[in-house]
Amino acid sequence: MRYSKMFGKTRHNPPCDADSKNAVLLAQAGFVEKLAAGIYNLLPLGHRVFTKINTIIREEMNAVDGQEILMPALHPISLWKTSGRDKTMNDILYRTHASGNKEFVFGPSHEETVTPLAAKYIQSYKDMPLSIYQVQTKFRDEPRAKSGLLRGREFGMKDMYSFHASEEDLDEYYERSKVAYFNVFERCGLKAYLCEASGGPFSDKHSHEFSIVTPAGEDTIIVCEKCDTAQNLEIAAGKIKDPDQKDEEELKMEEVDIERGNSVKDNADAHNVGEHKILKTVVYEVEGEGLLGVVIRGDLNVNDTKLENYIKKPLRSASPDTLEKVGLVQGYISPVNMPKDIEIRFVADHSIKDVKNFVTGANAKAKDYKNVNHGKDFTIEEFADLVEVRGGFKCGKCDSDLKEIKAIEAGNIFKLGTRYSEAFGLNFSDKDGKSKPVVMGCYGIGNTRLMGTIVEALSDDTGIVWPLSVSPYHVHLVCIGNDDEISNRAEELYEELKENGIEILFDDRDESPGVKLKDADLIGIPLRIVISRRTLEKNGVEWKLRTEKDSKNVELKNLIKEVESFIAG
Repeated sequence: MRYSKMFGKTRHNPPCDADSKNAVLLAQAGFVEKLAAGIYNLLPLGHRVFTKINTIIREEMNAVDGQEILMPALHPISLWKTSGRDKTMNDILYRTHASGNKEFVFGPSHEETVTPLAAKYIQSYKDMPLSIYQVQTKFRDEPRAKSGLLRGREFGMKDMYSFHASEEDLDEYYERSKVAYFNVFERCGLKAYLCEASGGPFSDKHSHEFSIVTPAGEDTIIVCEKCDTAQNLEIAAGKIKDPDQKDEEELKMEEVDIERGNSVKDNADAHNVGEHKILKTVVYEVEGEGLLGVVIRGDLNVNDTKLENYIKKPLRSASPDTLEKVGLVQGYISPVNMPKDIEIRFVADHSIKDVKNFVTGANAKAKDYKNVNHGKDFTIEEFADLVEVRGGFKCGKCDSDLKEIKAIEAGNIFKLGTRYSEAFGLNFSDKDGKSKPVVMGCYGIGNTRLMGTIVEALSDDTGIVWPLSVSPYHVHLVCIGNDDEISNRAEELYEELKENGIEILFDDRDESPGVKLKDADLIGIPLRIVISRRTLEKNGVEWKLRTEKDSKNVELKNLIKEVESFIAG
């Protein structure tokens, strides 16, 4: 491709509204053009990368017996009412009406479409296992559409759905899919961590996310480098460093009058103790149940996802007005001597078990208890792992320190079980002729997000660094000098490379050497070949890899062979 003829060019300045590295570089290098928040045009360079990413994805899905289909983006609302997700995902659904005032949604996901489709073809256990996938456009009304291609309102996705006669068969296929996903990311030049995560609105079971480490990531993962394992922060488990209180005696509880602020730090400073000595109670409103007090060490935080998974009901933090209405005093709430007229259920994190002589509120303004001990001064029957794991906790397997790292979720997989098959009547006859619901799995990769992730993870200070596997072209040929001999030789080399099946971007513009070389770094094609008066004097070209600082001279007579060897790896 001649760069002078290409639609979409580099820009000297980044777009003023770009809020992430991929948004800046992809727009400045001429890969994408923003239409609106979370909505992008893919320009020729971007579309070539997108196509190569999709080719890799398709090859790996086909390798695990996936069959490609294409489902509509427009869904009757009745399907979403059947699953109940018209309510649980209402905030991100784009809704519209067709003739006859029929309501539709633009698909943010396709469980509601693929399940009734599969029901038309699956009758017997002999029809499974079955796996079908599509490369489609999704629509989600993201309230925080940002970070370029990482969080869009219209975006590309590969979503695959598998159908099984048993949980065991799903488990086997699930493991095969993990391998396929690792292959996708590795072939795209990325190292992915597999993280267990909450299933969210897609599943009532845990899912697995494939996370790519980068400072631009919206997710936080907890990594053990020794075990080479990672967990999503929302459900991460780890060992807390217990305070050394073996020789401390349990003292008699006292009520004290004290003026202090409402924070844990205020309380600790007022009593001259460490924050771990504060017995903290966080109050929630549980749907259909009332108030719940979660008791935890003061230096730790409650993980809301773990708590919701434990309670198995929606919940939210109790507002100051709610606390005041029932008679609870914010900043002084405690399970110790809770007034009998206040209805509140308590559950505690395991972290409070090994601390002696806590300080906590006395359920009255400007009054605290000190020397409070569980089992003597108060008792809680329910304990669970409710702590938000952070960097510095210990790995539960090897006891090494855990690290807290920002990452991008580039793909996820779910065991859906029978949730959707039961809702849509997707049943099969087993070997004994009994009717059973089909067991399902779901596997998603955002292909546009993956493009942005590659840029976030692999770019440097001068521009994008594309892996060869997804680069828009193999070679960036730069002609420096405008005399006829150089131009003619560059034209000959361009045609020769094309004839040998080498994908090449030829910068034939009448621009200065500095502009051309700077643009080559910005665009990020893996191999740059420069032909100039200086290189022709050596009967060669300048050969420079995008990932290396130094260049070398390669003789023209050996160039095709060298390029083919580079592409072959």
